[in-house]
Amino acid sequence: MSAAGMPGEPDAGPVPAGRDAQIAVIESALADIAAAGTWIVLRGDPGMGKTALLKAAGAAARRAGLRVLRMTGAEAESGLPFAALHQVLWPLLDDTDALPEGQRHALESALGVREGTPPHGSTVAGAALTLLARAAAHRPVALLLDDLQWADPASLAVFDHVRRHLAPLPVVVIGATRPTGATARLSGDGADGPPGRVMDLTPLTERHAERLLRALHPGLPEDTRRRVLRTAGGNPLALHELPAPGTAGIAELFDEPPLGERLGRLYEDRLRALPDGARQLLLVAALGGRFTQRLSVLRDVTARDAVAPWTETWAHIEASGLAHADPAAGRLVFHHPLVRACLPHTAAPAERRAAHRLLAAALPADSPRRLTHRAAAAVGPDGELAELLHAEADRTAAHGADTEAAALMARAAGLSADPASRAARLVAAAAMAARGGRPHAAADLAAEAETEARPGRPAPAAAHAFAVACARLQLDGDPTPAVELLPGALDHPAAPGAGEPRAGLREPMLFLLVVVAVHTGDERAWAAAEHHMTGASEPAALCLRAWSGPYRDDSDLPDRLRDAVAALPEDGASATARLLLWTAAALDVVGEHDALCGRFETHQAYALRAFVDVLRAHDDFLRGRWEASLTASRRGAEVSAAHGHAFDEMLFLLNVAQVLAARGDRAGLAALEPTLGTMARERRMRRVTERLRALEVLCALGHGRTEEAWRYARRLTPPGTVPSRTPWFHLSLVDWVQAAVDSGRPEEARRHLRAVRAAGMARVSDHHGFLVAVAEALAAADEDVDAMFEAVYAHPGAAGRPFPLARAQLAHGGRLHRAGRGEAAAGHLRAALTVFTRLGATPWAEQAARALDGPAPGSGAPDDAGVPHPLLSARELRIAELAAQGLTNRRIGERLGLSPRTVGAHLYKIFPKLGITTRGGVARALAETRHRPGPPAGPAPGPPAR
Repeated sequence: MSAAGMPGEPDAGPVPAGRDAQIAVIESALADIAAAGTWIVLRGDPGMGKTALLKAAGAAARRAGLRVLRMTGAEAESGLPFAALHQVLWPLLDDTDALPEGQRHALESALGVREGTPPHGSTVAGAALTLLARAAAHRPVALLLDDLQWADPASLAVFDHVRRHLAPLPVVVIGATRPTGATARLSGDGADGPPGRVMDLTPLTERHAERLLRALHPGLPEDTRRRVLRTAGGNPLALHELPAPGTAGIAELFDEPPLGERLGRLYEDRLRALPDGARQLLLVAALGGRFTQRLSVLRDVTARDAVAPWTETWAHIEASGLAHADPAAGRLVFHHPLVRACLPHTAAPAERRAAHRLLAAALPADSPRRLTHRAAAAVGPDGELAELLHAEADRTAAHGADTEAAALMARAAGLSADPASRAARLVAAAAMAARGGRPHAAADLAAEAETEARPGRPAPAAAHAFAVACARLQLDGDPTPAVELLPGALDHPAAPGAGEPRAGLREPMLFLLVVVAVHTGDERAWAAAEHHMTGASEPAALCLRAWSGPYRDDSDLPDRLRDAVAALPEDGASATARLLLWTAAALDVVGEHDALCGRFETHQAYALRAFVDVLRAHDDFLRGRWEASLTASRRGAEVSAAHGHAFDEMLFLLNVAQVLAARGDRAGLAALEPTLGTMARERRMRRVTERLRALEVLCALGHGRTEEAWRYARRLTPPGTVPSRTPWFHLSLVDWVQAAVDSGRPEEARRHLRAVRAAGMARVSDHHGFLVAVAEALAAADEDVDAMFEAVYAHPGAAGRPFPLARAQLAHGGRLHRAGRGEAAAGHLRAALTVFTRLGATPWAEQAARALDGPAPGSGAPDDAGVPHPLLSARELRIAELAAQGLTNRRIGERLGLSPRTVGAHLYKIFPKLGITTRGGVARALAETRHRPGPPAGPAPGPPAR
């Protein structure tokens, strides 16, 4: 929801979602101002949107013709008498001459524009009311008072006097204050005066908070979104300002997003007002999590610390309103999540260290968190503690919790006195972060390690190479470090005692090499991956085999994949699970392994979830769920760009390009070229570039531009060859063969298919086999047509791949039609038309519709059939021809895969071109204008009748 003021108006601005009730009350008060004056007070915690509502009120008041006077309280001015009143009345000082002399002198003295003794408050209040009344007599007034909790007492007394005497005046007073402070009288609690309204602004509901966050930060990654919502707790300001920890480097290893200066000080005044013991106890509860939020634990901490007795300390906490006890759960509950987040922000370093020492003493001796609190409490290097943290990081990583392990190892590095040990631990932390899908943290840790490493004592090779290669590929889309660093890292064993987790990096490094090899086609990456597969695990070897080809000896890859997935331990999103999911992508069977995908869906690291989302969107495209694929891919590209993940952005955009090409959207495909095409070329992603060129073949075929399609296809792959290590070759096989056949080169197509058969492509998976079967049917000799297409329809993979199946039906129907078997052809063509229409593949649907409606061979087609019309485009001509046959807009749309509204829009343009105003004249006009050289003169069109 938004409330905008007049153009250029400073009051205009967005109003947080979920404040509709408050806006309604404010607008009602402004609308009824002629009847009587009124007042409204907005009460709420810092950041709840009070100022935004006042801005909306100011905009609404100006639209209603009111004069707006305003004040914003400032803590620094809260001790200056009449400072707040000065802001309100300054625009009216030119009118003070009309006041009685005593009032004028008192008011001018109070506001500092006249020398004299300090005036009596009641006289000033009377003068202020008179001045406001005179101003309101000429033009109703809206008085907006923000941050009343910091207004000086003298001004507050004046404002209260004005409130109590508002009734006869066309004045609306709208104030905003925090729940505590010296503003109770202005709120009208138990006081006289006209009726008003006090509205308490509570946190936004979960639904409104999520809606506002999506509007403010549409590209926010899912893990960041959840953390922001949790920390913000429905506070609108926090939803605006909480940064995105996904790009926060090392900070993304830790659970809470950094607050920033403004949010961090929201509750500072109330926290500073607490005694030291109470504030320290709240800090302990904030830093210790659920364990130290137990009241029993907090009592023990208080007894151990002995700053003040428990009852006294707890009384101060409850009186502050910052936290309260939940007797049923026996826990401390913070007033708002931001209170807990603000406590460490406002605490001094010594206070935080003291709280961490108390937490370390309170936690059980075997708790891993005890180590982290000891580390946070340490001052200076501590070699013994660093060793303990290092060992705990290794244990945590062995259980698959790489992000937590990276945080522990980074803390160990911070406590290491020796630069070599510090560098080694930073590199180990970087490798753990990279393995856990945290490339920003990996990049920062690796860079920090490089500054620590002394000349002649380089950082550990394998971990450093992996961290740098992974971060650069993910963040910059740059495959060069992977190609140049990983082969050497795999060749040389880790130095003894280096603390390098090399054993846990072998599979991630092989996975990264295969990913880079697939997208770049770089022979160095392929060769290194093959060389180091000796002795590798079955998942690693299977992944390489599935992607590299040729497949002459492979007919069991899907079965081997299923066996490997079944053998996976239940340890979440491991490197082995990633290898197997990448294998499934090579075999086009991602959709058959939902359980494998599910391991990544709830992972906090965006990089791991994006990996799955890319593969699922591609699988959706293959299975005919194009709208889902397009929506997910566009959203994924947007989020990846916001997250700083260039590689994921490129892969999502490639999925977008697939859908656009299949739908024949030439403009959309061309629009991607400056981003996706340039991105792939600059980063030497050769296979991505080739895939884009292959999609141009598909797009050209949809529009019937067969010679253009053949030029593209032949340039990509010479006839009769199956290039080695071309992972997506099979996806464009049907396009290549159709381009050859439709351009009059069936022998080239058959020679190509013989090479494909010899390479074993049909044995890779059901989908590979199905695409080969479709391509062979397209190229079949006349005597084999029916048998070849029947084999396509009977193929196990046919039902799940609607687009290539519909293309086969279109081609089969066309050949049957040309053979004079119109009835048999019609069934296939109608089936193809239905699928193309559902998919939104409009050019393909038009091809099917034309084939359905075209004259049978020997039926005496007119001599000018197929000749372009001089006045109409090809689509307009087809629509006009169908309209001339008496078809309704809806029926025409069903034939051509268009909506009735689109058909009507086309007819609206067609009528003036043909010089007609009704559908009844279409047939005659087409006959008269088919050979006319120029546009006809005619009357303006009326709306096309349905």
